[in-house]
Amino acid sequence: MSDFLEAVESISEAQCSEHPGFSAAIACARCGTFTCAFCASSRAGLCFRCLNAAPELATCWARLTASLVDGAALLLPSLFLGVLRCLALPGEDAMQAPASYIPAVFVLLLQANLIRGTGASLGKRLLGICVVRGDGRPAEVWRIALLRNALPMVLCGYCVWFGLVDALFIVGEERRCLHDWVAGTRVVKDLERSAHSLRGA
Repeated sequence: MSDFLEAVESISEAQCSEHPGFSAAIACARCGTFTCAFCASSRAGLCFRCLNAAPELATCWARLTASLVDGAALLLPSLFLGVLRCLALPGEDAMQAPASYIPAVFVLLLQANLIRGTGASLGKRLLGICVVRGDGRPAEVWRIALLRNALPMVLCGYCVWFGLVDALFIVGEERRCLHDWVAGTRVVKDLERSAHSLRGA
């Protein structure tokens, strides 16, 4: 408890690094700089500089893991339902039944809702990353759904090698796959989620 009181006292006695003479409201969750209420983003717990700094790019492993999570979320429920139908109706080709695709449609709607609010699918939210436009602004749902997801899937249907070429582009300095360049997007670490994890550490 004494450590907490000391921390509160240190903040109350500190001054804003950008506005000398103004008392600090918070210590930035990213860099630790004391900042006043005018500079602070209470939503993210970051100072003005960190909030407006170029976001850190997501790692290749984080993007791969997020893609695997999203793929599993899309396929496993339908596969599970199909297996249950096969066990219940052994004489029918249950995997071809339209009802088997209902969970996939539900997952797609859920993912679209998540992307609309945060720019991050279920997998990306779990990994603390999100999709933004090239200039850092939030990416629209249609840009993510059509240009980043649907178009690459269609092209892979016509040319299997497209998927490999698309993935290899991530080794570049900007860590952008080919579909990122087409959609004008990049995948970055979510500042707000990073701030929350830093405060909880």
